[in-house]
Order: sequence, then C-alpha cells, then structure tokens
Amino acid sequence: MPYVMTSKSAGDEISSTYEGRHIECQESDLVHPSHTDNMVDKGDPVLMGENVVGVSFRSAALATDIVAVDTEGIWALSVTATDQYGASAVARGDVLFINKTTAIISKNYDKNVSVRFGVALSTLANGTGIVAVKVHMMPDDQIEQVGASGAYYDLSTAQNIYARQYRYTSSATAGAVQGIYIRQTQTGIGTATANSLRAYTEVLAAIGNAYGAHISLGFGELTTVGKLTGLGCAVRSTLGFPDGAGVTGTLCALQAEIFTFGANADLSTARTSCIRVVNDGSAKGNVDDYAYLFEFVGWTKNAGHMIITDTGNVDTLLKCCDVDGTDLYIMCTKTIT
Repeated sequence: MPYVMTSKSAGDEISSTYEGRHIECQESDLVHPSHTDNMVDKGDPVLMGENVVGVSFRSAALATDIVAVDTEGIWALSVTATDQYGASAVARGDVLFINKTTAIISKNYDKNVSVRFGVALSTLANGTGIVAVKVHMMPDDQIEQVGASGAYYDLSTAQNIYARQYRYTSSATAGAVQGIYIRQTQTGIGTATANSLRAYTEVLAAIGNAYGAHISLGFGELTTVGKLTGLGCAVRSTLGFPDGAGVTGTLCALQAEIFTFGANADLSTARTSCIRVVNDGSAKGNVDDYAYLFEFVGWTKNAGHMIITDTGNVDTLLKCCDVDGTDLYIMCTKTIT
C-alpha cells in the first residue's frame, strides 16, 4: 500500500519528486481508460477519488501494484472534442475535464460525471485526437453544472442540507448591495425563450410543503425597447397537475403571505398589504390607460365556474374566495354609471 503511516510521526515529510508532484497510488484506486486487462497503462490519464488527477508513469499487472502518477506537467493526451451538449471544438486555453467513470478527457463540465483535469494548449476541431494538456487540479470556474435531465445528483441520503448556501452581511449605507445578482441579456431575434432565473420544484411523493419560483423579465432601459412576439410576465408562478386524480393538499399558483413571529407584533406604524399593485417609473407613460388589474385567459364563463354569467343586476360574477366553506363573489359590470 502507498504511504504506510505505521512508522511515521506528525511532521515527517513524505513528499516525493518535486515537492509532491509525483505521488504513489494503488492501481485499484485509479480510474483510467478501458483496456483488455482492466489495468492502468503507462501514459494513461487517471483520477483518484474526487479530485486527484494526473498521468500514470507505468503500467500495472495487478490491482495491488503501486503506480507513480505525475499530477502536473504538459502531456500529449487523447481528448474528445465534446461538452455536455454534444460536439464542441477544443481551443487553446479551454478547461478540460476527466470522466469519473471512463477517464475520457473532454470539455464536459457536468460535475455529476466529470472532474477538472487541466487546460488545453493545442486545438482539436472535432472527434477524438491528441492534444497538448497542462495537467493541474483547479478550483471551481464560472460555469457549473451538477446533474442533467434524467441524471440528477442524488441528495436522498442527506438530512437538513442546503445543496448551495450563501450567507452575506453588509454595512454599506449607500448604493446597491445584492447577495446574489443574476442578469441575462438576450440579444438574438427569433423564437428563443429567455430566463434570468428558473426554479422548478417537482413533487412525486407525499411530503409536507413545496415551493416553486419563476422570476423577472425586462424590456431594456430608457429609450432601449425590447419586443416580444408572445407572452411576457414580470413574475410567473406555475402550479401543475398530473393527467389523473389523487393530488392532495392546499394548492395555489401564487401565495402572498404575511408571517408574524410573535404576539407582540405591532403594525400600527407600517403600511401592510398582502398584495400591493403599483404603477411606478418615470412619468408612468400611458400604463393607466391600457393596464388591467386582472386578465383572465383560458377560463370558461359559465354557471358553476370561477367566472359566472349573471342574469340579474350585474353582467358577471367572479368567484373570488371560500370563507368557512361558503363561496363569495365579486360583482362586475360592463356598464359604467
């Protein structure tokens, strides 16, 4: 076994060549390209654990063989010109990743299947070919993916865990301070759908609570005007139902909640509402003339429905709420008197 500690004391130096650049590994601990004998070969890119990457100095004959691995250097290695979306040419300076199962090197940065391996120093237009690679273990970069459609990263064994947690504090007295600020600018003209932030929570079992969010849309600033050919929503929250019966719970597409932490809460000095409808901005334009408080799309106007035709003194009734099991209505009229 490499690095036997039985004869070592705390503080003993055990690094090998070039201050630990060359390390010793047991063959069975290495992920490497597939071979007929299932053993690592000299010159193979290898991965040990979740983070240690390098190139093997020798071939092994047994799973218990000790193999020296170079964790740095520039190597000619087989690289596949793909990323997690498909074919993608390799350019000088591209970060390369090693697959945690197959040891194939590519640009696939999905952390569910890949680990950073190094940086490309030569190019590869397509397919699989030899690329000069600067081998190096690297910290996270600006693009991150964990899992993919149909291949989720499994958190089922975790308890009370935040997959991502960010907590900040600021003493700034002016300016804008955002804990997380995400802005996506869409410049292509066509039928693309753009989201600055898309969150989707899907419930497939009986659990306590679930929350979903889908937030923010802009059309430029000042005289810059963006245009849509379809639907645009500042905030869109979607409550979805399966093609069948059996859904339970208290369900809503949007919940505006006021939460009070104690019996001594006093709102006499504050203006409070569950929903605040604001027309804001410079001069406000002609929004007053063309905006609606509600727009109903896809609802059938009929007796027993949410929108009801009334034959009495009003044109339409809106079933607005349920109070202690009793339906209450808002009366609407097309005639202004």
